Amino acid sequence: MKASMYFNYTSRSLVRGGQRTLLAIFCVAVGVMAIVSLELVGLMVNNSFNSNVRDVNGGDIAVRSQNEPFNATDLKYFASLKNDGSITGYTPVINAQGSTGTKTASTRMSFTVRVVDAANYPLVTPPSFTTPAGGTLSALLKNDQVVVTQSFVDQYKEKVGTTFDLHVGTQGAGSHTIHAKVVGIVTESGVLAQSGSVVLLSSKDYQATVPKSPLTYDTVDVTAASANINSAAQKIQGHFPIATTQTAADALKQQQALIDNVRQFLEISGLLALLIGGVGIVNTMQVLLSRRKTEIAMLKTTGYRRFDLYLLFGLEAALLGLCGGVIGALAGTGLSYVVRNVVQNSFGLNIPFLLDWFTIGGGVVIGLATALIFGLMPIVQAANIRPLNVIRDLNEGGGVTGVFLTIGLLIVLSVLFCILSIFILNGDVVLGISAVYGVFVFLGILSLFFGLVIFLISKLPVPERVNIRHLALVVVMLALSFAVYTQLPAFGILFFIFSLLGLVVVFLPRTLKASSKMALRNLGRQRTRTTTTMLALFVGIFTIGLVLVLGQDLRQSINKTIASTVDYNVFSITANTDTSTLRNALGSIPGLSAYQVHTLATASPLLINNKTLQEILYPGLPSSTATPGASGTPGTASSTGSTGSGQPPKGAGTTSKLNNRLLIYFLSNVEGYDVGNNQIPKLSSSFTISAGRNLNINDAGTYNVVVSSQLEKMKGINLKLNDKITLISPDRKYTKTVTIVGFYTQSGFGSNLYPILGTTDTTKALQAPGSDQAAFYLKIDPNKLNAAQDAISKAVPNAFVLSLANITDFINQLLNDILLTLTAIASLSLLAGVIIIANAVALAMLERRRELGILKSVGYKSSSILGEVLLENGIVGATSALLAMLLATLVTVLLGHYVFKTDFGVSVTIALAMVAGAALLAMITAVLVAWRAVRVRPLEVLRYE
Repeated sequence: MKASMYFNYTSRSLVRGGQRTLLAIFCVAVGVMAIVSLELVGLMVNNSFNSNVRDVNGGDIAVRSQNEPFNATDLKYFASLKNDGSITGYTPVINAQGSTGTKTASTRMSFTVRVVDAANYPLVTPPSFTTPAGGTLSALLKNDQVVVTQSFVDQYKEKVGTTFDLHVGTQGAGSHTIHAKVVGIVTESGVLAQSGSVVLLSSKDYQATVPKSPLTYDTVDVTAASANINSAAQKIQGHFPIATTQTAADALKQQQALIDNVRQFLEISGLLALLIGGVGIVNTMQVLLSRRKTEIAMLKTTGYRRFDLYLLFGLEAALLGLCGGVIGALAGTGLSYVVRNVVQNSFGLNIPFLLDWFTIGGGVVIGLATALIFGLMPIVQAANIRPLNVIRDLNEGGGVTGVFLTIGLLIVLSVLFCILSIFILNGDVVLGISAVYGVFVFLGILSLFFGLVIFLISKLPVPERVNIRHLALVVVMLALSFAVYTQLPAFGILFFIFSLLGLVVVFLPRTLKASSKMALRNLGRQRTRTTTTMLALFVGIFTIGLVLVLGQDLRQSINKTIASTVDYNVFSITANTDTSTLRNALGSIPGLSAYQVHTLATASPLLINNKTLQEILYPGLPSSTATPGASGTPGTASSTGSTGSGQPPKGAGTTSKLNNRLLIYFLSNVEGYDVGNNQIPKLSSSFTISAGRNLNINDAGTYNVVVSSQLEKMKGINLKLNDKITLISPDRKYTKTVTIVGFYTQSGFGSNLYPILGTTDTTKALQAPGSDQAAFYLKIDPNKLNAAQDAISKAVPNAFVLSLANITDFINQLLNDILLTLTAIASLSLLAGVIIIANAVALAMLERRRELGILKSVGYKSSSILGEVLLENGIVGATSALLAMLLATLVTVLLGHYVFKTDFGVSVTIALAMVAGAALLAMITAVLVAWRAVRVRPLEVLRYE
């Protein structure tokens, strides 16, 4: 046979297939579109984070210390490292929170102020200027001039040349106001990549606001030769144990692990859509080839071998896959732009749009492979048709051989799809096998259950008149609805509606009864295809339903926790003279009904039970007896260590980096209570004393503290009652040893800002006279909240003010952004389900062509037949959604109980909307596909027959 015969035959067969060919192509296209779009978005996210890790890190090494900032003496140590060649450069940075004008700072309306040495920042790639073109930080950052990012401009509507009051607040140094002028706008690139709203300010201008106080820095960016990066990082960490050091390689490793998880999630989501599309291909090709039995028999009788038929139909499937792959790859490229925008806007990221031609071309190959894999089973089954059975109009009869053939083909199909999945998952064999066969097992179990559900639905009675048995069934269903309503109101309402429909159907006109009965019986006649359609819908609706239900439950739970665990709804932090100013202004704040004032002290641990942090975190390092220095250890600018180079010996340290950070957090910063006036930490369900005792009036004049119970369990620390902690102030001038008298356990948001709870005597001992800090806890009438915040901002413009509404708004917005992104991704599976519905309806109309002609010839109108199709698919959609939401509810309840330790439920509105929406979606899809088919003329059908 000539090669042209294969191509002519297959291409003409596809053209003659018409609508069915298009549906098969769409099945492939939807899966490929999901794979390509999500893979491209994953690549864009990966590129945006990993292409400039060194720039984002600020250099080869980023050294950070919030609680014990670096001073001029500490910077000499970095200078010594530069002199001996360990590093090539360094620049200190201050990261502070800023706000503008007289507006109250909030978590959503604040930005980062980065105070830098304009002549020496950055050490890496500088950000690109949009205005002025070719601008430089060294030339612009002077005379209270600032450079801002585009995100800041978008948020605050500032532009070059405008001036505003810049309120800058740092931990331990209070707040300051600078009358700043915007002189430059930069993109979020280079050192400012993924930074959001940032204002760059010169350290000289910042120093001018506090001329009597030496500057301290929370970050030092360091560059070094590649060969010296690790050794330099170890030296720095050994000298500053309270600081955290992060190399660009460490940052890349942390980000890569997160990004890999995100990409795997996106790839698996795309694979799910591809699997659903593949099932549609199986259905379509089975019907297409079963309608061509006579043609296949003729081909065999004229001498075509089974191998020739494999080749013919395989080429036909390949053309379907090729067309679907091309369409899907193009559509996926466009969809990736939309998904990228959703992710970018939801999480405030800067994700450059880029195309990867290997991924797009791979989408076409995936489409081709998918069509061949899922077309294999119907192709083999069709090629096994016996001409004699077709000529005599005999059924093929499955028999034992047919069953084993089907099982064998399913195994081959699963193996081939698993191989394809491993390729899509970048060679991850374990994930590919577990994901594919895990989904197969889950869907197999669901198929058996759905088959039973469809069987029961298809047997529902449609009585001609009211009878006792039918009434008894309705009563039982109503009783079941009431029982379900007491536990799950949403599903109780749904069962009640279905029960009423069972009663209403008795009183319908005879024609509608007949249509209802035929719709129910048709579900049972095509149980396999109906099951497939339900599975496709189920996957999409379950995913979206779970995201929506879990998101709403989390939002309600968090908001409830905030409201129940926090007695005050406005918090303000002041420093220096602002503290007394706000105290005096409390009487004029509108709606204020109660308040508390706690003193604050920024401090960090120097000694724990007379052991230095080096001895605890790096036990291999020898101790020294010099005065306390910059590193929080004995010694100043010189480094010590058993290696002679200032770096910890290999293997030193008993705790992990995360453990070290937690230790430093829980042993830093003190919140002081005026225990002499009976102001003590309030015990509640969210704040309890797990060991020892709470502070009391007898602690006045002492330095007793209560600390987190986490310190009891921390590996390598294991603090006990009466242990001693020596704290040091940020300026290294004041130290105080405190005694642990109790351990507290806290859940929720609690009523304290700092982790160490002590007395006002402790906080005063760690502060210079006149530089006190305080936290104001205010209970304000919610109706007067805005007026109260305005009054506070007017009285103390530099105070940081945060309301409970700010916190809940931030959390709600964050959850909404996450839900939007997850719902958009899950919608791809639902779109594949819609294609499966369209496919199933089209195939049903093809198979029931004769039935439609007979119905019309006996008087049925097109509208009546269309109504039957609508009812049939509406039942499928509603049942799928009901079962999906039941499973989503079960998963939500289990997550709430075992993971979030709270009671979760399902919203009546969400459940009803999902079920009604699924039914409506299925019916609309059915109308669009069946509109022409139900208008077939009986004469055309008779002539065809």
